[in-house]
Amino acid sequence: MASKEVPRPKEYAETGFSTVQPTLKQHLDNATAALLFKNFDACIEHCENGLSQVKLCTDRENFSSKEFTEQLCVLAVQAHAERNTWQEVLPFVQKVYGDIEHSPAAIVQLCLLLFAKLQDYPQCQALANIWLRNRDNYTDAEYPHIVDIYVQRVMFPWKLHSLVPAFLDTCLGLDATQRQLMMQDYAVVIEKEIKTSTNEDDDKSPLPVKRLPISESDEGESEGVWAYIRRLSALLFRRIQPYNLTAILSVAFIILAFLSLRFNKGPLSRIQSTVLLLWQRII
Repeated sequence: MASKEVPRPKEYAETGFSTVQPTLKQHLDNATAALLFKNFDACIEHCENGLSQVKLCTDRENFSSKEFTEQLCVLAVQAHAERNTWQEVLPFVQKVYGDIEHSPAAIVQLCLLLFAKLQDYPQCQALANIWLRNRDNYTDAEYPHIVDIYVQRVMFPWKLHSLVPAFLDTCLGLDATQRQLMMQDYAVVIEKEIKTSTNEDDDKSPLPVKRLPISESDEGESEGVWAYIRRLSALLFRRIQPYNLTAILSVAFIILAFLSLRFNKGPLSRIQSTVLLLWQRII
């Protein structure tokens, strides 16, 4: 049984190819106007309709779909960005071109700028790595511009200045002269950022530990307190028979008072007054 041929739309079957390009041009003009007047939904709709017609014309002679496809795709990406549906951008581009690595440089530039503005640097990194490492893109005239956008809009804000030389070495679409010129342009920014980072690290280093004074000087405190204890102990043993329980308890109390002074940082005069008062009561 013979397969039934699917009829083509009347505008193609009856009027022929001559009306196709004006129709695509009309979709392109309408999408551009809708974007300018901030009617983003209409812009995306015109782009999708135009892209559908481009697919129907790929088998026609003397017709290049690349220009129409790229222009319609750029308008659609801009419309998605303007209406804050940026999460639909990559699926849309992949639907049109199959994958990112085969997308035109203009589309990749637009996507990089969009995600860089959103500060989605990992997404930018993935896009750049996929496109820049595709051998088919090495000879693209916009290859150096893609590299420059990624360095200045992604690596610099992401504080990856020190990795720029190594990144340029991985961009095989650049020749030695292009790498050298780029590094000369970036050198001032990289040097300034690395110097700033070093100064910030120095500022974050721990400060030297300083001994804080307790009440008197560090050298004189111990000597002064122990001198006071010796004088008070001698007085006790002159007033009370040595080895008397009262004397032993008094001396012990004085030592406890000294320890309290050392660890609780209490005023020396208050401790002295308390000890003298209690000692007078004991004896």
